[in-house]
Amino acid sequence: MEKDFSTTILCADGQEREFHFLRINSVAIYFHISVVDSSGRLITATLARDSTNHWKLHEQELPRWFITAEPELGNEVEQKAGR
Repeated sequence: MEKDFSTTILCADGQEREFHFLRINSVAIYFHISVVDSSGRLITATLARDSTNHWKLHEQELPRWFITAEPELGNEVEQKAGR
């Protein structure tokens, strides 16, 4: 099980971006995700399982391309970090 990894995802806006994942150990398992946008700004978010056992982003105000990448981000966590 990997705790720190990166993956490149083709986002809805047509840009390939490298997302960095860091597993945070606490009562619940969640991942801190960071990615640089096309302006060079660092964007961070938290990915955790919801009540239906799906990986969901917790932040409400993220760029659309980040939000639409949510299913792929969850798949990457499943493949690389397992459960």
